[in-house]
Amino acid sequence: MVAEKKRAICFTLWFRTHNNPRYADLFPRLTDVVQFRKLTLSDRRFVRGLQFRLWKTLRENVFYPAIARYIADGYPTVFTVDTRQIPAWPKTQRVVVDVDDPVFDSTEIETLKLPQVKAIVVTTEQARAIYRGHGITCPIHVIRPGVSIEAIDPCRAEEIRQNFKRESDVIIAYHAPTLTLSCDWLGRARDGQDDLDFLFAAFEKARGREPLIKLWLFGQASASVKEYVAERQARSIKIFGYIPFSDLLNYIASVDIGVYPRTWVQPPGRFNVKLAQFMACGIPVVSTDLDESFIVRETGCGIVCKSQEDFAQALVGLAQSAEKRAELGNAGRIYAKTNLDWSVLVPIYRDILNEVDHGS
Repeated sequence: MVAEKKRAICFTLWFRTHNNPRYADLFPRLTDVVQFRKLTLSDRRFVRGLQFRLWKTLRENVFYPAIARYIADGYPTVFTVDTRQIPAWPKTQRVVVDVDDPVFDSTEIETLKLPQVKAIVVTTEQARAIYRGHGITCPIHVIRPGVSIEAIDPCRAEEIRQNFKRESDVIIAYHAPTLTLSCDWLGRARDGQDDLDFLFAAFEKARGREPLIKLWLFGQASASVKEYVAERQARSIKIFGYIPFSDLLNYIASVDIGVYPRTWVQPPGRFNVKLAQFMACGIPVVSTDLDESFIVRETGCGIVCKSQEDFAQALVGLAQSAEKRAELGNAGRIYAKTNLDWSVLVPIYRDILNEVDHGS
């Protein structure tokens, strides 16, 4: 029996290690309905850097038009995660665009008004309302960042606890692709959004009141972060380095408290996948007071803090109450199972692609 030809195409840039975690999890679940074509960059850091700079320079005027002409035939529907790609596709194509990080500038808005855009996916109601306010009229669907709850292996999480955690320890954890400090200045790969200045200061205050608190960091640490830890002979802080995406949820599930200590203010209308991962793993969240922390308040899965002192006190309070940790963590787990698991979300993507493909 001949397999039915896929009617949707998706072209995207790809890295062999860290990619957008939402798409790294979603794409493999849509491969039976979407043909994915990935331009994968080199493993070698220097070469990869050159390739990425060239890509950013030429993607809109050279690469996207050429690639669209080459792969458009036979695929009436396009699924894209980059709004810059949309003008390159022929107007005969029907485009579904997933906007993970909306910026709401004039270029993005006008692009999303192009006639080939038949549906938009965003992660928050706020993003949908902003787009509507700018006059975008095509269907806009809100789909939260998904998590692979079935990928959490309790035995693996327990193994990690046994290897790295003493029974009396209360572990707080943060993860990001890069771990930096503000003193890294231009060396910060993500413009300061992963700076740990606030977290380190709050952690030191909390440790002064509750010495059982320990901090685990997952991600590539800068030299200044490593120096900060080394100078304090900080057995209370452990840097794990890069954790493969396939094992990350098990590491998160092995800790007691997840922290979201960002002070970097991103554009509105975003839902950070870190919060979804903490909730799926059933651990309480301590967060700074940012737009994206709305989900912590909405679900009752943690504590939103307006100051560094509040943040430190929240860590101490949770460290000293296993019952409160369990209560908040359970609230997050229930919400994630009902609203964030891919088994719930992937069928929505399939329905959207099917509706667009049939011209509705």
